[in-house]
Amino acid sequence: MRNFGKIIAVLMLVAVSGALGQAWAQTGHTTSLKFDKVVHNFGKILAGSGAKKCDFKYTNVSSEPVVINNILSSCGCSVPEWNKAPIRPGESGVITVTFLNDQGAYPFDKTLTVYVSSSPKPIQLRITGVAYDKEKPVSELYPAHFGPLGMKAETQNAGQIEQGLKKALKENVVNISKKKVSVSFENVDPALSISISPSVVKPGESATISYTINTAAGKQRWGNNLYKATILCDGAKAGEFSAEAMVITPYTGLSKEQKANAPQILLDKSSINFGSAGYFSNIPVAVTISNPGKTDLKIYKVETGGVKMKIDCPSTIKAGGKGKFHAYIRPNKVGEDIVFVITLITNSPDRPLVTIFASGTIWPER
Repeated sequence: MRNFGKIIAVLMLVAVSGALGQAWAQTGHTTSLKFDKVVHNFGKILAGSGAKKCDFKYTNVSSEPVVINNILSSCGCSVPEWNKAPIRPGESGVITVTFLNDQGAYPFDKTLTVYVSSSPKPIQLRITGVAYDKEKPVSELYPAHFGPLGMKAETQNAGQIEQGLKKALKENVVNISKKKVSVSFENVDPALSISISPSVVKPGESATISYTINTAAGKQRWGNNLYKATILCDGAKAGEFSAEAMVITPYTGLSKEQKANAPQILLDKSSINFGSAGYFSNIPVAVTISNPGKTDLKIYKVETGGVKMKIDCPSTIKAGGKGKFHAYIRPNKVGEDIVFVITLITNSPDRPLVTIFASGTIWPER
């Protein structure tokens, strides 16, 4: 399995990139800088037409001076500029982002992570748009179709949300038909609020779907969840709006004492090479879980990425205690260097998501 290390590195890089890509604002806790927006959509721009700039305006709403220590971009094509001097209470400023527009025609979605002196967690800003070589039909720019409406994806990615908090997001929708359409929603998930503006969309024109996922509404859910609503066009069902979010344990509002007394999770191994196995076999995976923290560790849910597995996992591990995790994987494909990913959703604020990788070769049954 000489390629296993490379696969794990790629998976970890994807996980980090996914984390950096979550640029939407969570509400339910305070931050020292209040921004006028956290997402700027450039819309459609011609590839090679030169750099494009946008501003993110902010105000220090705290009672102390604040410094923007650093801003990291998810791509070298997005360059931030900001004032390095302290921002006094009530003062405002601007972060200017230059999108170089030098990578050809492609839809782009870039994240800028803002590290502020007084905030335990960084603030994330996002720039989006579509760079094109020549004008494309609207139906190609928005390939996910819901009756007369087009969107960029069948399912919207809402990223991570802390349990008990809300996340507000926006997505563009375009009328790809030749007549105006009146849009509304029904059968809305109890944890989802959704609206569209304007509600009547003319041919070829766009509208904005605004939606908020409230993890405190309805029953408590953990891990990956879909929040859905039926889309009505002129009163008839046109499809289903869905947003996927990963619900994790709260961490941003914890005090030092709460963090010191929080549970922790350690695995005796997180990468397992099972060698080779047949397609119809049950591949065993065994891991010892330790809790060196001061309170009980809870494992709320186990995610398997859609792969069939028989799971035996303790729901609680006492402070200072250990538990055994067992899984039996039923392969869903054959080939070399296949990696199965198992994710534990926990109440550890330091590690709300813990991943186990199992890799090997799956042979078809002879």
